[in-house]
Amino acid sequence: MFTRIWRQFCILVMKVFYRHYEVAGLEHLQVDAPILLCANHANALADAVVLQAISTRLIHPMARSGLFKNPVLWPILKLIQAVPVYRRQDAGADTTKNHDSFARCYDLFDKKGVLLIFPEGQSHSDPSLRPLKTGAARVVLGASLDGRQVPLIVPVGLNFSDKGRFRSTVFIKFGAPVATEAFILGKEDNQVKGLTRAIYRGLDGVTLNVDSHEEMDFIKALERFFALRHGKYRQRSLELRFRALKKLAQAERRLTELYPEKMLEIKRRLQNFERMCRNWDIRDYHLTVKYRPTLVTRFVLRSLAIILLILPLGLWGILNSYAPFILTRWLATKVSKGVDQYDTAKMVIGLFLFVIFWTAQTVYVAGFFSEKVVLFYSLSLIPSASAAIMLRNERRRILENIRVFFLFIRKRKLRRYLEVRRHELEQELAHLVRLIKQSSRPD
Repeated sequence: MFTRIWRQFCILVMKVFYRHYEVAGLEHLQVDAPILLCANHANALADAVVLQAISTRLIHPMARSGLFKNPVLWPILKLIQAVPVYRRQDAGADTTKNHDSFARCYDLFDKKGVLLIFPEGQSHSDPSLRPLKTGAARVVLGASLDGRQVPLIVPVGLNFSDKGRFRSTVFIKFGAPVATEAFILGKEDNQVKGLTRAIYRGLDGVTLNVDSHEEMDFIKALERFFALRHGKYRQRSLELRFRALKKLAQAERRLTELYPEKMLEIKRRLQNFERMCRNWDIRDYHLTVKYRPTLVTRFVLRSLAIILLILPLGLWGILNSYAPFILTRWLATKVSKGVDQYDTAKMVIGLFLFVIFWTAQTVYVAGFFSEKVVLFYSLSLIPSASAAIMLRNERRRILENIRVFFLFIRKRKLRRYLEVRRHELEQELAHLVRLIKQSSRPD
C-alpha cells in the first residue's frame, strides 16, 4: 500500500513540475532480477522522485547519511528503505558504518530489490559526467564475494531540458545492463576500476555528456535549426531530440578536430543569427509560419476557446494559488545553492506551502459558508491550479504569436532578411554534413 501511495505521490509531483516527460528502455528495469540503477546526478533529490514516478517497482536510493537527520526527509527515507552512505567529506560521518550499509544492499539484492546509486557522488549542473566514485562497483563485487545475489547494473540518464525552469521537460533513458561477468570472475585487471570504467561508458551512452556549456548551447541551436529545415517544422519526440543531440555532439567534436576554422566561423554565424532573432523576440518556428486565412482563423478560434473556457477557471486558480506559488519560487531561490538544487527546493517547499495555504483558505471559507460550498471550494483547488498553469503558458504563447504576426506585417523586409540569412546557414551546415560523411568513409 505504501509503495502505491509513494509512487502516486511521485507521479503527481512529476506532472506538476514537468510539462512533458518521456521514457526509453524501461524494459531493462522490468526484469525479474535484482537491479543496481546507476544514474547521473543532475537535479538533487528530484532525480529519485522522477525515477520512482516512472517505475512500478519500489526504488531504494542510496543517500548520504546527513539526509537522515533532516526532520522532513528522514521519515520518507525510512519508509522507502533508503540506504545511508557515510562519506569521508561529511562532518561527523562514521565511515565504518558503511559495512552495515553494504550488508543492507546485499539483503535488498537477495529480495530482487532495485537499488539506486549516483556514482558521481554529488549533484551538479556540469554538462558532462563527473569522474565516478567506485561505490557502485564495490557493491556489486562485494555481493559476489559474499555469495549473495549479484544485481544487474542498469545505467539510466536523466536529461532535463531546462533545469530550474517550472514546467520544463525531462527525458529518462535506460541503457542495456553493464556486462559484469569478466570482472566478477577476475578475468580483468583491477576489477573495481575496470567495472567503474564500464559503468561510466554505460552512463555516457544515456546522457549527452558534452565538454562545456558553450558546446551544449551550440548543439542545441543546431538541433533546433535542423528541426526547421527547408521552412518546415519537423515535430520530434524527446527521444528523437536526444538521439539528434548525441549525433550532433559527436559530429561537432570530429569537425572541430578536422576543420577548426570552419567550425569557429559557423558558430559565429549561428550565434549572430540567434542574436538577431532574440533582439526581435522571434522564435525559430516563426520563420516557418505561413499566415494563410485558415491558419489565422484556427488561431483566433483556439484563442477564443481558451478565453471562454480556461480563463474563468484559471483566474480562480490564480486567486487561490498565487501567494503560495510566488512564495515557493522566492524561497526556492534563497534556499538553493545551485541550479541543480532548485527543482528539489521547489518540490519540498511547494508541497508544504500549498498544503498550508489551501488548508487555511478552506477553514476560512468554512467559517462563512455551508458544507456544500466548502466541499465545492476544496474540490476546485487542484483543477483550477492546473488551469492557471495552462493559462500562464497559453497567455505567453498567444501574445507572442500576435506580436510577431503584426511585426512581420509592419516589417516585411525583416522577415525576408532573416529567411535569407537562415538559408545561407542551411547551405553552410549542409556542406559540413558532407564533410563529416566524407571523413567517416574508409580510405
